[in-house]
This record gives sequence, C-alpha cells and structure tokens, in this order.
Amino acid sequence: MNGTVGIALALGWSALMLAAACGGSDDESPPTTTATITSPTANPTASQPTATPGTEAEVIAAYLRYWDLYAEAVLNLDHSVLMGAASEEELQQVKEEIETFRAQGVALRVVIEHRPTVIELTDTTATVFDEMTNNSFYVDPETHEPPEGEGSGETLVDTFFLEKVDGQWIVIRSIRQN
Repeated sequence: MNGTVGIALALGWSALMLAAACGGSDDESPPTTTATITSPTANPTASQPTATPGTEAEVIAAYLRYWDLYAEAVLNLDHSVLMGAASEEELQQVKEEIETFRAQGVALRVVIEHRPTVIELTDTTATVFDEMTNNSFYVDPETHEPPEGEGSGETLVDTFFLEKVDGQWIVIRSIRQN
C-alpha cells in the first residue's frame, strides 16, 4: 500500500470512529430500512488481508437480508422475523421500535437505497458502512396503506457490526452516525 492510500485510509477510519463515538441522534424522523437496493460500492484501493471477495459478498448479502427482514418486521409490527438474522441485543432494539410504532398507531414501510461497503472483515467479524437514502414512510398498521408515499430523502449514515454465528452472518449491533 502506498503512503497516500495508507494516510487516506487512516484519516477515513479516524473520522468513522469519531462519528461512531459521538453516538446517535435524538431526531424524531422515522427510522430507516430497505426496499430499494443498489449494488455495493467496492473500494479497490484497500484490501483486507483475511477477506476474500466471496466472504465480502456473503457479508453484504447477510446485511441486505437483515434489512429485508427488518422492513418486514416494522411493516407487520413483528420482530420475530429477524430471529436468526440479528443478535438478542439488536432484536430488543427492533422490538422497542415496533412498540413505539404500535403506541403511535402506525407501521413503517421501508424504502431505502443502500450503498454498503465492508470496511473491516475477519473470518468471524465484519463491519459494514452504509450511506443510505431514506424514503421510508408511515402506513396504517392493519391495511398497510398507502402502498406508496413520499419519504424525506434524507441521507442516513450507519455502521453495522456482524458476526459469523453457526456458519451464518448476523447483525450484532448498529450505530447511526447522523
């Protein structure tokens, strides 16, 4: 790796860690998830010594699967669909989110455009950085109407931590940077 790439990676990682340390937001806009998926952006200048293209693809596939299941969970107000794709900690967060929706008399139709990048990868752990465009919107919890709506179009920046458990990648936890 040449010096310029190394410095750029170090600065980028430092900025990411600083953003993660600052925690989440008290913003009251609807949480986000997936429905629209774009292909992952590759970073050809940074290679991970233990990562293989196949492993990275597995991580991205597991990450997007988590989002598909999350979208189903918040639309149907049932966190149990995420079992096997998320840790107990992550399941608890989604369960609390769903209880908030129930109390408000709404469900959430997730419409997210993902741009995930694997930024760290070992044989058993992975970190995915995703700068997403959120167009999710609230719907009736019984009828799921309306089928289409206008979201905010806001950009969300999240970091997801995955772990390989019993041969399958699952989301352990996530951090919202904005």
